[in-house]
Amino acid sequence: MRKPLIWLIPALTLSAVPALAEMPAPPKTPAEKAAMRARIDAEVDAQFRKTDTNKDGAISRAEFTTVSPKKAAYFDLADMNRDGSLSREELSAVVSVLFEQWVAKNG
Repeated sequence: MRKPLIWLIPALTLSAVPALAEMPAPPKTPAEKAAMRARIDAEVDAQFRKTDTNKDGAISRAEFTTVSPKKAAYFDLADMNRDGSLSREELSAVVSVLFEQWVAKNG
């Protein structure tokens, strides 16, 4: 069974974070990095669609806290334009920063 890669966005994870022992090795080549990032993006897209329960193309604070109540404080960190909702672009920007930091630290 494929382990979810959502662990790379701990501040925004919308599902359970796997144990550290389940974390994959960081990518060693540009191709591995691109492949891992594509998998992460696909998973984030799926989680975004699942969390956007009213299907308006944004995740409201209520939708976010319903799915991830223990991480509600992170909503404001991701809501970069402070409009009270998370767009797919805002989520992607946060994922990009966290992914690059993780690769730099562990690569």
